[in-house]
Amino acid sequence: MRGIPPEVSLPGAAEDIVRMQGAHGRAGLTGADRARLAGWHESAADGGAEQEIVRLLTRPFSRREQIPEYYRYTSLHVYDWFLAPYADEPVAAGISGLRATLADLAAREGARTDLVSGAAPYLPERLARLRELIEQVDAVAIAPEGPVRGAGSTGRADHDDVLSWRLSVLTRCTAFPQSDDDNEHLFLRAVHSCELAFYLARWTACRAITAIAADDPAAAFRIGQVAEFAQLLNGIFHVLKTLSPQQFMNFREATGAASAVQSLNFHLMELALFGYDPRKSEVFCGIRHLRMLNDPPYRDHWPLREAVIASGRPELRTAFDAVERSMLTWRGRHYGFGRLYLPRQLKGSGGTEGAGYLKRFVNKDSCLPGTPGPVDEAMFKFALQ
Repeated sequence: MRGIPPEVSLPGAAEDIVRMQGAHGRAGLTGADRARLAGWHESAADGGAEQEIVRLLTRPFSRREQIPEYYRYTSLHVYDWFLAPYADEPVAAGISGLRATLADLAAREGARTDLVSGAAPYLPERLARLRELIEQVDAVAIAPEGPVRGAGSTGRADHDDVLSWRLSVLTRCTAFPQSDDDNEHLFLRAVHSCELAFYLARWTACRAITAIAADDPAAAFRIGQVAEFAQLLNGIFHVLKTLSPQQFMNFREATGAASAVQSLNFHLMELALFGYDPRKSEVFCGIRHLRMLNDPPYRDHWPLREAVIASGRPELRTAFDAVERSMLTWRGRHYGFGRLYLPRQLKGSGGTEGAGYLKRFVNKDSCLPGTPGPVDEAMFKFALQ
């Protein structure tokens, strides 16, 4: 499949670390394995390609950092590393990373032996939905001039050796499910893809707010980008639903307390679009790295919805209506996923009441309007712990 970065050989000990984590799933690592991986992390000095890759591969086993289980599970620090050089304008890079993530998943699903034997009848439909989603990524508008679409952005890797290398490192250093269940790859890659969509929706929303305040005509284009990223979230869930409830339960226990409720990018996206939701105060208080969201500048953030209303521009209101429709659909699907895939007696993996938690926040009418003013720099950064 086009868009899959070539699998490069990683330097030094990195290949051994990949094999160790990928053999039977991270849950199959022994205590001695984990200690060895932690030791690698602690001894890897800053500087040099080998040490950098070793640190990326072994951060989830750090004994010195307080890393929430969600971030140990997802290795989102590798996505942060990938995006860092493009922080001033991350959309093209983010789209390239998203496409590479999905292409890697499609290649893995397409190579499964049970696809050839017919033992997994759901795989053809999964692959068809993945192809549709990748086409959707390729159609995303990257910049107002041109127009430049996602397909043109992802094609840059064919002529940019640095980008191609970084994409290969990204996919190789994040492909570590907990279990040895093939279907967990789908779940893990769906989480990775959602995280990129959360971040890109937030970043473009904040750029739209800045453009509205400056009476910049690019505001409508930026809101349109937000709508496209919201639609990508729906596309990701369409693929994820090729996973049956039983398949999900087969590996759910291995993921432990790694819940997307802990995702900073998710909560910051909602805050950027709709404002601070006081109903989440208790949730934020109960999760250490989310507590800051109860305080300024996050609590006072002036969201895109309010900026659009204040602008009085009907074309912006129309553009934001598309965002709201897509996000409402996504929240409804997320709630539906929770109802179907989490039996009523089970809590969500983050300790919430599962589908009940999701249902509480389908409606966004309780969000605060925030205070007009410059968007805080923190709102433009990829967020993780």
